[in-house]
Amino acid sequence: MKRTSFILAAILINLSFAKAQANAYAYNENNSSIVSNDETPAPVNAFKLKVSQVDAEALIFKITVENPGTEKVVLSIKDANNYTLHQESLPVTMLYVAKFNMQELQDGVYTFEIRKGRSRLAEKIVNIKTETSISRTVSVQ
Repeated sequence: MKRTSFILAAILINLSFAKAQANAYAYNENNSSIVSNDETPAPVNAFKLKVSQVDAEALIFKITVENPGTEKVVLSIKDANNYTLHQESLPVTMLYVAKFNMQELQDGVYTFEIRKGRSRLAEKIVNIKTETSISRTVSVQ
């Protein structure tokens, strides 16, 4: 009898803690905003995606994602045929920075894309093109 009472009490305590959180907070549906130092609120949907080449000689790209919201977003790298080459769920942080080595990819157009569900929040297009120069020397004898 004591064991049943103890188990019932433990279940009720867990349920009371679960109900203590509002559903909007528990499911990340709150429409909050982040206030920066200048006290201007940033809207939740103000995502920024920056793509820059780390070294002019190498195909290593630095990706910076500013996510002022409280929801996870997905970063995808797609080719010109819309085939997803890489996809990862980004953590809910204000700033996400990563480097991607695209050295092994063929020439073409690639898209870095940020999505939340089915909606596209931001995208940047990178065009990889190999340029070769031919040097010709002529000698007359």
